[in-house]
Amino acid sequence: MLEFIKNIFAKKEATEEKISLDELGSWLDRKTKPMLDKLNIKIDEIIGKINDEKEKVNENLKTLENAQLQNPKIPERVKTIMQGNREGFIKKASSFFKNIDLNYNDYGELTEKCRNIENEINLMGKGTAKNYQILNEFFAREAEKVAANIKNMEDYSKELMNSISSSKISNINKIKSTITELKNKIKLKEICSVQLEGNKNDLQSNKNKKTEIENRINEIKSGSDYKNYEKLSEEKEKAEIKIKEIEDTLFRDFSVLEKSLKKYAKIAFEDEGMILEYLKNPIIALIKDDDFKILKVLGNLKSSIERDKLELEEKKKNKAIEKINGLDGVYFNKLMEGYKDAKKMLNGLAIETENSNSRKNLDSLNEELGNVNESIEDINGKIMNLNSELGKINIDKLRENLKEEITTVTNARIILG
Repeated sequence: MLEFIKNIFAKKEATEEKISLDELGSWLDRKTKPMLDKLNIKIDEIIGKINDEKEKVNENLKTLENAQLQNPKIPERVKTIMQGNREGFIKKASSFFKNIDLNYNDYGELTEKCRNIENEINLMGKGTAKNYQILNEFFAREAEKVAANIKNMEDYSKELMNSISSSKISNINKIKSTITELKNKIKLKEICSVQLEGNKNDLQSNKNKKTEIENRINEIKSGSDYKNYEKLSEEKEKAEIKIKEIEDTLFRDFSVLEKSLKKYAKIAFEDEGMILEYLKNPIIALIKDDDFKILKVLGNLKSSIERDKLELEEKKKNKAIEKINGLDGVYFNKLMEGYKDAKKMLNGLAIETENSNSRKNLDSLNEELGNVNESIEDINGKIMNLNSELGKINIDKLRENLKEEITTVTNARIILG
C-alpha cells in the first residue's frame, strides 16, 4: 500500500521524443502554443483595462474641464492663472492618452511600446508638475482622478512587461535562434567539408604535376645538349668577367687622373669633349677613339703638369705623371683588342645559349614549376583556413545546448534525428 502511494506522488520522468531538425520548429510551436495562448489572453486582458482607462480618463478630463470654482469670488488674475494651468494640464494629459497605441506585431515591439509609455509618463510628470500643483488648489478631487488614471496606465504598462518577461517568450525566441544557428552551422560544415575535399584533391594533383615537371627538368639536365649549354654558359661568364676586368682597369686608371684632366679640360678647349667622355665612361670613349687621340691629350696633359700649369701638389704631380707614362699605345691597344675579342665572344655565346633548346625547355619548365608552387602554396592556405573554420564548428555541442534549452522551456526531452 505504501509503495502504491509513493508511485502516485512520484514525479514522472518525461519520455524522450525523436524529432528531426527540420520538424523541430513546428514541434516547438505546438509545444509552446498553450503558454503563448495563455500569454496572449493575459495581454488582451491588460490591454482591455488600458482601453477602459483611456475612456475613463476622457470622462475625467471633461469633468475637470467643466468643473466650477467653489469660490467664484477669487480675483480675476488668479482665475486666469488657474485656467491657463488647467488647459495646459488637460492638453498634455489628453495628448498622452490619445497617442497610446498598443497594436503590435511581436512581443518585443509591445515591450518597447510599454517602455515608451513609462518614459512619456515621466516626461509628462515633469512637464505638468506645476500645472497639477496649482490645479490641486482649486480642483483637488478632479485632478486626483486624472492622476489616478495616469498611475493606473503606468501600472498596466509594467504588468504587461512583467507578463511578457516571465512568460519564457525570450527563451522560446532563443531556441528558435539556436535552431537556425544549428541548421546554418550544419550547412556551413557540409560546404567547408566539400571545399576541403576538393582542395585536397587539387593539392595532390598539383604535387603530382610538380613531381612530373621536376623529373622532366632532371631529364633535360642529364642530357648532352644541356651539358653543352652549361659549357657555353661558363665560357659566356668568363667573357663577361674579362669585359668587366677591362672596364674596371680603365676606370681605375682614369680615376687617378680625374682631377688633373678636369683642370686641363678648362684650358684645352678643343679636347674638352673627349676628356669629359673618358672621365664619364672610359671604355665607351676608347671604342669611339679609333686613332687613340687620347695619347696626344695625355702627352699635352703631362707637359702641362711638368710646366706646373695646373698647379697640382708635388705628390699628385708625380703620381699623375707616373700614371700617364703607363698609359701608352701598347696599353690602350691591348685593352681595346682584349675588349673587342671578349665582346665578340660574348655576343656569339649569347646567341648560342639563347638558341639552346635545353635552355628554352628549362625556362619553360621552371616557369611552369613556379606557377605550380604558387598553386600549392595557395591551396595549402585554403586548406589551413578551412580546417580552422571546421575546428570552430561544434555541432554536437550546439545540439546538446539546444536540447537543454528545449527541456528548460517545455519539460520535454528530445532526441534530434
